[in-house]
Amino acid sequence: MAERLTVAFLGPLGTYSHQAAYDRFGSAVDYHESTTITGVFNAVSARTVHVGVIPQENSIFGSVVETYDALRRPNVGFIRGEVVLEIQHCLLVARGVKRDDIRFIKSHEQALGQCRDFLAQNFPSVALEKAASTAAAAQAVLTSRNSAAICSKLCATVFDGLEVLFEGIQDRNSNFTRFFVLSAAEDGELPPQPIPVPSPTRCLLRLSSGKGNVGPAITQLLVALAMTVSRLDRRPQLDSEVVFHDIYFAELERRDATWPSEIENAIERVRASGGDAHLLGIW
Repeated sequence: MAERLTVAFLGPLGTYSHQAAYDRFGSAVDYHESTTITGVFNAVSARTVHVGVIPQENSIFGSVVETYDALRRPNVGFIRGEVVLEIQHCLLVARGVKRDDIRFIKSHEQALGQCRDFLAQNFPSVALEKAASTAAAAQAVLTSRNSAAICSKLCATVFDGLEVLFEGIQDRNSNFTRFFVLSAAEDGELPPQPIPVPSPTRCLLRLSSGKGNVGPAITQLLVALAMTVSRLDRRPQLDSEVVFHDIYFAELERRDATWPSEIENAIERVRASGGDAHLLGIW
């Protein structure tokens, strides 16, 4: 019998990462729960799993900082695809807990940020507590009579003893999160996917001007890149000799059939300009 491939996600069961992973790969794989996003990256790079599914950006609250912090590291893996999931947040409590009983609301920082208006209007004096994931927050309130969790409605099924107090509490009805599909290498084996995946149209580059203060500025690197940049993110470069020195993540859009060779040429142009460019994924 052929080996079943494994997919890591930010757990526990019931997280949006779990839902995104299942939507992409279904029941043909084994799922591995990680307690943090960094843990998913570590499982992929150590090759203890074949694939990881990692939240990258939310349409309301923006980029997932922990994901981009991990992408600063060398040998972090290779992005092979993406999953876009519509997010519908609910407020869950232990069965029998009433609205006036709530003194703490727990969730992942992304979910707390996506529900700021609801929280300000309905629970202005309640303390907000960050959790490792939305489902971890749901799990934590099982035994708490003064807490609630922001998570998916699915958590009320996954964790017996919870009930939904409010549904659809995100600040905008149009709320989506994009997830990266990560493998250890560009040619690593991917699980079969129920829906055919289109030809690659995007790639992600990590750009920097070196560790000193004499390298080219980001504007010079983008000029050298000379490609269509659809988004640009930045995080501090921790091993730099200069404070407030950043690493940039440039997502590029495909232009024509010569795209793979264009990416290679763009990387060489950046390096020739005195900067550094590293390919993090094509999907």
